Amino acid sequence: MPAEADPEMNFTLKQLRLFVTVAERGSLSQAAELMAMTQSAATMALQELERQLNHPLFDRVGRRLKLNAWGQWLLPRAQKMMAESYLIEQGFKGQSPIAGRLKLGASRTIADYWIPELIEYSSRRYPQLDISLVVDNTHSLLNQLYLGKLELALIEAQAQEKWLKLEPWTQDELVIVCHPQHPLAQCQRVGLEQLSKSEWILREPGSGTRDTFEQALQGKMGPLKIRQEYPHLPTIKRLLQCRPWLSCVSRLSVAEELAAGTLVALPVPELSLKRFFHFAWHKDRGDHPARAALLELAREILH
Repeated sequence: MPAEADPEMNFTLKQLRLFVTVAERGSLSQAAELMAMTQSAATMALQELERQLNHPLFDRVGRRLKLNAWGQWLLPRAQKMMAESYLIEQGFKGQSPIAGRLKLGASRTIADYWIPELIEYSSRRYPQLDISLVVDNTHSLLNQLYLGKLELALIEAQAQEKWLKLEPWTQDELVIVCHPQHPLAQCQRVGLEQLSKSEWILREPGSGTRDTFEQALQGKMGPLKIRQEYPHLPTIKRLLQCRPWLSCVSRLSVAEELAAGTLVALPVPELSLKRFFHFAWHKDRGDHPARAALLELAREILH
């Protein structure tokens, strides 16, 4: 007798869209609301998708749903299918694919000093494109890219993840700063030993600024005397003007204070503190026309 054929899989785009939405939101009830479904209908649709695939896609812990290994494998492939189906739909409606919402992430320094110009420029070129901005540190943005919660991010630090696609955008420089009355403020040259004896206030671990600074120090100095760590740059700048501490920040972020003389940049020739801001996206999630358009606009801004 001939071998029995494997049963065909008949999952639908709607089931895949539900799966992607649950994975991105971490909540079946939120996904159901976004897709205008009842929670019972969403539960049945997700169960049917898992039955069709013959594998569970989530670990169920109480009311929470967490992607398991099969779900993590499926997510980027399902997201790619959703992007392609969107292009098909837009194409047959005769509409521009450069429309809708683009979820963009940016680290704090970039969000403060570069993103407003980019958004304003894109709003003139593509008025139907709505850029939804998430501001966070580099580590968190990379995690959101991996989970599909962002289509694109602008980050401050170089990253090595294999799933990640990076494109350098523009160069930045970090500076070591302090109050004008700090003992090192008048030095013509500051050495590493002097830095090691000083007290510091720094950005939080996971920020691109912190990562770049620690990479520059690697192999050259021992642990720093860190008094405080803060994610909010205005807090750091205000404390520097009150306490005899050092910090390392983007030159862009303290340009006004340096010009006014309320902060001083120390000359430390032994440290290389230049870096690039990078666009980052998940390379396995397929082409995204709005992402490609925004990248092109960002290149134009620099010329």
